Amino acid sequence: MRNAIAIVVMCLSVATTVQYADARDRSGVFKASELIGMKVQGTDGKNLGDIKDLVINPDDGAIDYAVLDFGGFLGIKDKYFAIPWDALQVASGKDKIVIDATKRDLKDAPGFDKNHWPDFADLAQTTVIYEFYGVPAPNTSGEHKATR
Repeated sequence: MRNAIAIVVMCLSVATTVQYADARDRSGVFKASELIGMKVQGTDGKNLGDIKDLVINPDDGAIDYAVLDFGGFLGIKDKYFAIPWDALQVASGKDKIVIDATKRDLKDAPGFDKNHWPDFADLAQTTVIYEFYGVPAPNTSGEHKATR
């Protein structure tokens, strides 16, 4: 009898855990751990690299940009790009991110290496990055302004 009760309790516990996990998966939010490492695809359908990191603004908690890791091999000669969060689109299957750029475009994009990250406190540097991707650049008051 004790064994039967223990089995029922265990089954209920597993069923509750499965339902809870399933509900979290349907919430529509992303965890940083899901986004980091996600493949990035250009508008031409070709792979551009993957998300290396997310940069969060400590003032408002918003994601300022995602870091695209492009090129290189096993971390050697990698080139990073600060992609404004507003320039990213999650594919319908939520298995990759799409940006309005191609490999050819990235050759002219403002990039950086792993030892010299962009300074988003520098409005001129930020504006260049945002304009390249055609999204509104933040101004000094933290609001957005149109760049086009």
